[in-house]
Amino acid sequence: MHNCRKNNPSLSIRNRHNQSLVFINEIYTDPKGDPRVLNQASALMPEALSPDVVVYLCTNCLPQGVDLPRQWNQDGSRILVREVPCSGKMDGQYLLHAMEGGARGFCVVACPKGDCHLSQGNYRAEIRVLTVQRLLAEIGLPPERAQLVHFSQVDPPRRLEQLVRSTVERICAMGENPLHGAK
Repeated sequence: MHNCRKNNPSLSIRNRHNQSLVFINEIYTDPKGDPRVLNQASALMPEALSPDVVVYLCTNCLPQGVDLPRQWNQDGSRILVREVPCSGKMDGQYLLHAMEGGARGFCVVACPKGDCHLSQGNYRAEIRVLTVQRLLAEIGLPPERAQLVHFSQVDPPRRLEQLVRSTVERICAMGENPLHGAK
């Protein structure tokens, strides 16, 4: 037995075997995960916006009172800034995940060599970025899509923004990520 209630012309709710079925503008949806629903939803949803460049910023090299925007557009490219507790905590897997997600490249901002607040985090970051650069070269991508830059808390705060923006500009000049279209 089907119970049907119409609240407006485009919405009707049916209860059948204690299961809710909802028709919205002739689109079938089922809370149990019917494949037809997933196909309809993916056809209706726009492509997710992924950042063009991801900047991983070590909080230990960020000067007091400086606030770099968390995201911005630069020459039509979307830039996302992620603060990390130490650049040495960056794992190659996370860096490659940014590339796999469609980013053109990434930049890791670390403490200057010999001046890491957590002993050797900047050296670890350098090794990991070099490893990712080697892996990118092996698959035929320019290794320059992975960048490591150094910044100190004692440097002028304006220099951090200039450093990050110039690095982002170099990464964006390489064009779209070929891995993004290969999905």
